[in-house]
Amino acid sequence: MKIDPIRKEILKHPARFKVLVCGRRWGKTHIAILWLLKGEIKPGSTLWYVAPTYRQAKLIVWKVLKEVLRPWSNIKFNETDLTIDFGEGITLSVKGADNEDSLRGVGVNKLVMDEFAFMKPNVWGEVLRPMLSDTKGEAFFIGTPSGYNHFYEIYMKENDDENWKSWQFRSIDHGFIDSEEIEQARKDLDPKTFRQEYEATFETEANRVYSHFDRAVHIVEREDIPKLLSEKMPVHIGMDFNVDYMSAEIAFIIGDTIHVFDEIRLKNSNTFEMSDRLKKTYPNAYIYPDPAGSARKTSATKSDHQILKDAGFQVYSPKSHTRVRDRVNAVQAMLLNARGEIRLTMQNCPHLIGDLERVTYKNGEPDKSNLELTHASDALGYLVDYRHSLTKGRLVNTMRTS
Repeated sequence: MKIDPIRKEILKHPARFKVLVCGRRWGKTHIAILWLLKGEIKPGSTLWYVAPTYRQAKLIVWKVLKEVLRPWSNIKFNETDLTIDFGEGITLSVKGADNEDSLRGVGVNKLVMDEFAFMKPNVWGEVLRPMLSDTKGEAFFIGTPSGYNHFYEIYMKENDDENWKSWQFRSIDHGFIDSEEIEQARKDLDPKTFRQEYEATFETEANRVYSHFDRAVHIVEREDIPKLLSEKMPVHIGMDFNVDYMSAEIAFIIGDTIHVFDEIRLKNSNTFEMSDRLKKTYPNAYIYPDPAGSARKTSATKSDHQILKDAGFQVYSPKSHTRVRDRVNAVQAMLLNARGEIRLTMQNCPHLIGDLERVTYKNGEPDKSNLELTHASDALGYLVDYRHSLTKGRLVNTMRTS
């Protein structure tokens, strides 16, 4: 494999966590292997190469590793465990992320996560990241994009954390596909697929629930938020009651527009804790919660609505749920109505943005199989539905305290 200046820069860069986003046939796997093996490897070191599934690890990565390392002497390949023994306690293992529980337990010095976009989002944060703590280990994420998902989130980490560094290359940029093949692919594929697979661009999901959302249009950084807060402009909060995750989307309503400027997301929590958090910053807020909270309890003593009211919040909720489709359509209409008007904008709310870009339909309903998604958009939906309902008789002038 050629080590050109671009690849030398990637290999030598001092960042602890590196992210490489590339089009097809750029040579991601080879450079990741070189990164694993570069420099001095101390005795007792554990190196891991993790693919999305064990099958991919065995059929693709293991094969490449053996080709690269076969000329090396005094190393042993274990075909059963997909482990290479370099001696002095140094091992390199190939793993699959499809069974994350099998990854727990050992300290790792260097870690590659290949095609990270196609792994479960929790594999990094909950399973593999803690395994680098004792060793102060390093990680290298590589892959082709798959929408604005968790791969995009770590790609953007370099913007606010000096421990992270990201690169992005098209297949034709220093890759192993000639221009004729690129042009053939351009002819064979639809524009979105070509951009994602060969130009390594992050594209919006197909079949999106909130298809009107466009980050270039709806993410608006308002500099007057501190001023509005200091002037005690009313704060409006949509809330979704779940143990994992309990979500609050915090907004100003200005005329007939809504601007979300903050969000709170709590894991393994309850309404008492969320209420305490909100009370410290937004003590006089109007809250629009999940209507089911008037009866269902996340605590043993009171309904969720009653907890919020006892804390001094004004709580507004319809007697029963609006149909999900109507609530979604209300949000869609705020994002963009038939007159071309945009009445919903946001900033500082990555979970909501993630929902609006990534929640898709399954059997006609928003897909809730990904436990990381839908909480923030549901929270916003309760606020939007109450203030701008598409259902007759459910408009703002019918607001009541539940």
